[in-house]
Amino acid sequence: MLRYILCICFITHLSTALSQPKHEIRAVWLTTAYGLDWPKTQSTSSVSMYKQQEEVKEILDKLKAAHINTVLLQTRIRGNLIYRSAYESISSVFTGKVNGDPGYDTLAFVLEECHKRGMECHAWIVVFPLGTDKHVKSLGKSSLTQKRPELCIPYRNEWFMNPGHPETKSYLLNLVNEVVKGYDIDGIHFDYFRYPEHTKNFPDTREFTRYGKGKNLDEWRRDNITSILRHIYKGVKAIKPWVKVSSSPVGKFQNTTRYSSNSWNAYNTVYQDVNTWLSEGLQDQLYPMMYFKGN
Repeated sequence: MLRYILCICFITHLSTALSQPKHEIRAVWLTTAYGLDWPKTQSTSSVSMYKQQEEVKEILDKLKAAHINTVLLQTRIRGNLIYRSAYESISSVFTGKVNGDPGYDTLAFVLEECHKRGMECHAWIVVFPLGTDKHVKSLGKSSLTQKRPELCIPYRNEWFMNPGHPETKSYLLNLVNEVVKGYDIDGIHFDYFRYPEHTKNFPDTREFTRYGKGKNLDEWRRDNITSILRHIYKGVKAIKPWVKVSSSPVGKFQNTTRYSSNSWNAYNTVYQDVNTWLSEGLQDQLYPMMYFKGN
């Protein structure tokens, strides 16, 4: 009888251990867009390169002291990247020039510095927004709008990747796999994995007519987002099962009978069906965007 009880206790303990994380996640978004967090210095010489590197090391030291254990490093900004890629250009934030060479691999450097401090580093990927007309023009021939115009769609003076185009998922997986294969990354974190807000006039009628397959527009758009996430998640896990896949959806999933979301929720407004993502196991972590007051 004692042996049986011990066995049950072990199984219960094992089940609990497997269902719980080994430690809590204390994460921070480290922004590279516009150099908001980093870099403040442009790398144009060996001296300025060293200064740029010291800036991020100081940030990481402070995060370590604050007991942060996960850094979500902005790796894709707006159709541009922080590392040398076969698909998109390096952001000018590092050198002052589009696709300039800062003299070192910025992603590899931050990743190594995070690991030295016992912190995980996840590549934060801004998925669909490609930037304003001005930004897209500044990228010149390296802009996705010129290289793969069929995947891009203009809306409200900005450009977006088109979730309704069937080749969008393949392009995004190639981009993600470049990071997964090329770096000892701990996770892939998706931001803006959604349609833009106020999508009443979003110009995807052609794709909906061609690929809608009898669904209504809302269902089709939600399925587009989920299908792309499913494709990428499975693709990442096929290469490195230990790499964590996460996202930052809108913090309010849907209206409730008691509280309205005031037309700002994940499910109805930007077509993020997060319940399905979780029920299918397509997310290892979730970072809801709680950018609202009250209600």
